[in-house]
Amino acid sequence: MINRRSKFIIISLIVINLLCTGFVATASSSNKEVSNYKLGLKHFRAGDYQSAVPKLAAAISENPDLMYPHYILGLTYYRLDKYKFAETQLKKAHEIKPEHYRVMVNLGRVYLKQDKIDQAIEITKQAIETNQKIDDAYNVLGRAYRKAEKIKEAIDSFKKAVELNDENYYVLNNLGYTYIQTNQYKEAISVLKQAVALNPGIPYLYNNLGFAYENVDELKKAKKAYEEALAVDSTYQKAEVNLERVKRLLK
Repeated sequence: MINRRSKFIIISLIVINLLCTGFVATASSSNKEVSNYKLGLKHFRAGDYQSAVPKLAAAISENPDLMYPHYILGLTYYRLDKYKFAETQLKKAHEIKPEHYRVMVNLGRVYLKQDKIDQAIEITKQAIETNQKIDDAYNVLGRAYRKAEKIKEAIDSFKKAVELNDENYYVLNNLGYTYIQTNQYKEAISVLKQAVALNPGIPYLYNNLGFAYENVDELKKAKKAYEEALAVDSTYQKAEVNLERVKRLLK
């Protein structure tokens, strides 16, 4: 006969075994989840977006309450030009972590791609409330205002972005291009010259600068700018057309 003490020891061993088995299963599930997310992130960072999607989707399926798999999957869909899918994932990431600055900024970009201007303005304003010291939310907000034809607000937003980061050629180009749209060519020249100095390998910067010079009758400088654009990219048709026009004007 098994005495009471022996029964207690046997039952204790069974319970410990069950607990250990459960812990191992949980750890295995957790490792699998981390593995799927890490693999998806690795594919994303390598630019292999198609391979990233199933891994990130698997990570979400295993634990839908984690924010980062939703966020990275949203960015992946954005890079694949699947903006509706990107919106779904970024909105879910925002729902899980409402104060995450990057989620809001990138959701604003996705809204812009879909011409959801009011939503883009609203979410980027929320991002700015969260962090007023980073330039990219102001840049996205400026683009949204420009699409909404609120030019003063667009210029103010771009200027604030430049104030925060005067080495962002992309923001400087946005500001310069908006000045061109409003016939403020001298102001455009000033900021576009900064943009070109920061990144001389971007042909459209030279093209925009040339257009600004052309509209203040500095045709030789315009010609040089268009030539610089074509030196960077000989197939850049806009610069080619603009250069031919300026050449005719200089005759």
